[in-house]
Amino acid sequence: MDASISPPRGAPGRPGRYFDPAVLARISNLTLRARHVVEGLMAGLHRSSLRGLSVEFAEHRSYAPGDELRRIDWKLFGRQDRYYVKEYEAETNLRAYLFVDASASMAYAGAGVSKFDYAATLAASLAHLMLLQRDAVGLVVMGAGAPRVVPARSQPHHLHAIIAELEAARPAGATDVRAALAEVAGGLHRRGLCILISDLLDDPHGLEQGLRHLHHRRHDLMVLHLADRDELELPFRKLTLFRDLEGALELTTDPREILREYRAAMHEHLAQVRALCRRSGADYDLFVTDQPLDRGLVRYLARREG
Repeated sequence: MDASISPPRGAPGRPGRYFDPAVLARISNLTLRARHVVEGLMAGLHRSSLRGLSVEFAEHRSYAPGDELRRIDWKLFGRQDRYYVKEYEAETNLRAYLFVDASASMAYAGAGVSKFDYAATLAASLAHLMLLQRDAVGLVVMGAGAPRVVPARSQPHHLHAIIAELEAARPAGATDVRAALAEVAGGLHRRGLCILISDLLDDPHGLEQGLRHLHHRRHDLMVLHLADRDELELPFRKLTLFRDLEGALELTTDPREILREYRAAMHEHLAQVRALCRRSGADYDLFVTDQPLDRGLVRYLARREG
């Protein structure tokens, strides 16, 4: 890791400068990207929402066999002649898994930064933030072949393992999100937070099945849906070759002739995805890859406070 990399020249001098995907694209080191995004977010907060950054008293509960004696509130014992144990906020942290789509369609980079690079930066930033809170965080990379899983850990150095897996991943093949979610869900024995980061160019029925499988196991769900501006608006103005990155389909056409039908189909697809997320108990948010990344972190913090 090269810790000597400087911020890109010409970057605006404000805390949120690293939320700009175009700026982040010029920082090749994913560890630095994650650190800059989180530091930019923290600099912009008037009051920290991080519950694990300090060990703050939360409440008392009755002593139970097996509790450590050092956690007994002896002053309260002196007043009430009963044993009570102090509970702290930092000890109520969660276990989270980041599911990152690494299928071939995630390689598209119409906005200058690919969907996968955007997803990897967002995932690394979330992991960095969670580890600062002493949450346990794991990673599932879903691409060609079986999902690659990094088990959830809460040690600060665990970020290196997560980032190494993200940097080693190359978008390829097609992803069966349902199968990946179901496979990993079987090994999650403790309730936690599952965050899916994907362009969701998958079978909607299969996606809903996968999300419901996690929801039925009482996991909290967040779906961060990534899209390139080109995919949403089809801005091309001349004869264009369109190629399916996950199949053999190719089509050469004048985009202006299909623009109305395409946008209607995209609108229907987005509505369908939002509806299935709602039915599956998942929080949904759409990210366009030319927009700042901090929305995902702010959304996570808001969920933690709730």
